[in-house]
Amino acid sequence: MATCRNLAIGARRLAGKNSIASGLRHNARDARRPLVLLGLT
Repeated sequence: MATCRNLAIGARRLAGKNSIASGLRHNARDARRPLVLLGLT
């Protein structure tokens, strides 16, 4: 789980988002958002 969280944080930073907490909340609302952020969909 920690690896997944760190991956999400790193991806948000690469996307130019500064607020990690708001980014994690945003991605937690829809399971597809992290995949889109990583370019997997």
